Amino acid sequence: MGRITERNFDESTAETWGSVTIFPTDDVVVGTHATWELTFTVGAYAMDVGGGLKIGTRRQADFGHPQFDNPAADNYSTVTCSRDGARFETCFDHRGHKRPFNAVVVIRLAAGPLYPGDTITIVLGDTSGGSRGLAVQTFPETASDFAVFMDPISSGEYKRIYCASPNFRILTGPSEYYTVVAPTLVQAGKPFRVQVRGNDKFGNPTPVSASGLTLFAEQPMRIDLSEDNGRATWIDGVVLSKSGVHRLTFRDNGSDVAVSNPIIVRDCADEMICWGDTQAQTASTVGIGSPDEYFAYARDCAAIDFTTHQGNDFILSDTDLEEVRQAALKHNEPGRFAAFFGWEWSGPTGTGGDRNVMFLDDEGPIFRSSHWQLWGEEMADDAAATEAVHARDLQAKMRAYIAETGRRVIMVPHIGGRRSDFEAQDPDLEPVFEICSNHGVFEWRLHEFLDAGIRVGIVGASDDHTCRPGLAYPSTPEMTVLGGLGAIYTREHSRQGIYDGMMARHCYGTTGARLYLDITVNGHRMGDISQTSGPVAINGQVHGTAPIEYIALFNRSRELNRFTPNPQTQDPNRIKIIWSGATHQDRGRFMNWNGGLQIANGRITAAQPLNIYTAKYGIDEWSDSHARWRSVTSGQKEGILLDVDASDDAVITFKAGPANLCFTLGDVRADDLCWDLGGLEQYVTASTMHIDDGTPDVSFNYVDESPDPGERAYWVRVVQTDFHRAWSSPVYLTMT
Repeated sequence: MGRITERNFDESTAETWGSVTIFPTDDVVVGTHATWELTFTVGAYAMDVGGGLKIGTRRQADFGHPQFDNPAADNYSTVTCSRDGARFETCFDHRGHKRPFNAVVVIRLAAGPLYPGDTITIVLGDTSGGSRGLAVQTFPETASDFAVFMDPISSGEYKRIYCASPNFRILTGPSEYYTVVAPTLVQAGKPFRVQVRGNDKFGNPTPVSASGLTLFAEQPMRIDLSEDNGRATWIDGVVLSKSGVHRLTFRDNGSDVAVSNPIIVRDCADEMICWGDTQAQTASTVGIGSPDEYFAYARDCAAIDFTTHQGNDFILSDTDLEEVRQAALKHNEPGRFAAFFGWEWSGPTGTGGDRNVMFLDDEGPIFRSSHWQLWGEEMADDAAATEAVHARDLQAKMRAYIAETGRRVIMVPHIGGRRSDFEAQDPDLEPVFEICSNHGVFEWRLHEFLDAGIRVGIVGASDDHTCRPGLAYPSTPEMTVLGGLGAIYTREHSRQGIYDGMMARHCYGTTGARLYLDITVNGHRMGDISQTSGPVAINGQVHGTAPIEYIALFNRSRELNRFTPNPQTQDPNRIKIIWSGATHQDRGRFMNWNGGLQIANGRITAAQPLNIYTAKYGIDEWSDSHARWRSVTSGQKEGILLDVDASDDAVITFKAGPANLCFTLGDVRADDLCWDLGGLEQYVTASTMHIDDGTPDVSFNYVDESPDPGERAYWVRVVQTDFHRAWSSPVYLTMT
């Protein structure tokens, strides 16, 4: 049986299947260590040798992996039994059960048997031998639990069993830094809202209380932060009267603690930029949280302007879908927040690959790629009629729906575990694609589209499974990148306005930074399709959230020019080593960069990770002679920054991933080094660090004097010094 059995476990099954209690159920804090004792009481079915238990967490949870070998190490766990002579084989398997509880402790009865009433006691995070306990996941959850499954007869079929204990809460940690979020485009003299929030070390918005806080705009504004404000404080009535680029400063007792994203003030603002996340999901499928919590978080905590809930179609029941629809209907508020009803078509790449489906109306049909994890009561009566096995089937059914009802739909191909097949792209239904998410950075997909002559626009998203749409941090080893965002130019803050902006491709994607990006080509804006003749004038502006490292201008996949801010002074004693790449395009593309380096004829005085946000990764150790780290990339750049005390003849030996490199400090001080390792954007770079911060505000222009005949596709990639990136939608010009 399938998920329906797992859902319908209740007290009525306890007598026959057995039951489990969990202690304690006290609140715990993200990223700390804790201990839980699970006691399973054998039911009437008893338990034969070869049978056993699985204890699972949801697939996105980043709890520590229980281990049974080292009592002094983190995550040490033990298994005991009330019956003498019983013996168990134990292991942790990160893919040992079906969704959503993939990660499981497997406890197999190796010697027995067990009789009704016998007990098995599992201590997760046993501290008796010196262990700190089990590492708690890095994101909050209002109702976390351990799912326990039982197989009494060595059948290989595990059924979830009843737990009499309530769920426990996982709370955010203390505030470590502040964030100020403001609209990107505003009109001079017109009041707007600003969000101020605290964040814990894992990027979770936190309840804070403080005094002496002031927001500096044109007039200082005192702010009262208290736990009554929830996880963020909204400040109304902020006004900027002068046109230009502004950034608000947040001060705590006179000291600057945060600066807002850039705010572009125009004397006449006939449009706005709406920030959103076009893909994430909840416990309705493989994530955590409810659809109601999901939309509320996007609006109130992440401070994005729109989102849509995208549950995997093959696990999303009609009941789940209705819950999502009602939550979207409840939270949709034109002028404040746009909540789109939708779902994810989750076909394998061989049938077209993933697509996010968004409806402009409060309802819409579902056409599933399969009913793979839907059984029994969850299977719709008209299941066969609601299947669309190939993306072409989905597109045909959506076209028929639009023609019959006059309603509008937009779909967004993306890359998660599965990747969409660019050859199945339908530009009329799918005008944009997702260039980045928690799964990675996929600029190579844009090159595929453009080289094939397919017109697409660009957005970013998260595919978050932790109920943090719009503000998603890495959790599992499969999702090691900060969640992205889409920026939509629109005339109104509504579903219709956002739909119009996406259909026109007047949008860009970022890796999560709310930078401002504008590009015109012969007066045409990003996403436009037109004809022209003669030279092509390209103009643009970028106002970043950090200094700009460079802006690269492309025609299709060919780089035409690179704009670099004024030359900066380099620090010869700060060495930045960066690595990037993926192994292939599909599931399991993650590139392991676990490794280290050594220095000879010099010493390391400090070391820090660069752009590594996954809690379990980073620098494990460093000394004056070496450093070791754990890192995984999927198209993003990660690295290490070294402070060194050494002359030019000092030698650094670097061994990580496929790279085995050796270079002198004199080499890197003379010029930037780059090693192309082949594969999918696999490379290592070494350079010295800038002394000065550089500028976050860059204007650029370029003239393509003699463009070749045919269609040109001009776009830019923006790279900040903090590793955040942005990509404009291309401007498509046919030369006549």
